[in-house]
Amino acid sequence: MRTTTIALLGILFVTATAACGEPPAPPATAVLIRAQAENGSPVGGVEVFTGPRLVARTEADGRARLDVRGAEGETFSVQVRCPSGFRSPTAPLPIRNFDVGSSTPAEYSVMCRSLRHTLVVAVRASDGPNLPVFYLGKEVARTDRSGSAHVSMDMEVHDRAQLVLGTGGKENEKIHPQNPAATFEMPDHDDIQVFEMKFTRDKPKVVRKPRPAGPVVF
Repeated sequence: MRTTTIALLGILFVTATAACGEPPAPPATAVLIRAQAENGSPVGGVEVFTGPRLVARTEADGRARLDVRGAEGETFSVQVRCPSGFRSPTAPLPIRNFDVGSSTPAEYSVMCRSLRHTLVVAVRASDGPNLPVFYLGKEVARTDRSGSAHVSMDMEVHDRAQLVLGTGGKENEKIHPQNPAATFEMPDHDDIQVFEMKFTRDKPKVVRKPRPAGPVVF
């Protein structure tokens, strides 16, 4: 009888311990992270971290699946690292745990800004036809009969480029100013800027012929 009582007490103790244990962890909620560039194209190879741990990486379509756990409405923060050639977001990405019963995963967008962009410089040289446009000492364009030209450059953000309108040669020795230059800085997006210059030319000197000597009248 005593043995039976001890056995029953043991069973009750185990049952009570199980009942007072930690509640089961809530199921994971799937969220999607979509990474894209400024032009809307997907960016693959974007890494998602929680602290030092890599938890997801986007595929070629720019999407990655991430499973989060926690109470509904709880917010988590992840760090996003864009691949080489892109600038990563500086602020953490907040992710909120929504209703686990939802059939459509919540989606979060991440912007990876390109470190290189295209700068087009439209040259407008008034009274400056057929002038070479130099970049780093090399001719990259030449103005047409109206004095217009276009230069396209691929540069990193905040890089600077100086263009020079060449006025060398005997045919341009009377044009002013001589070899004007302009500096352009690449913004964080593709851009079009204008290099406008108004030239003046020396007027040809008028040589007056001396009057023939005539009779002196007193």
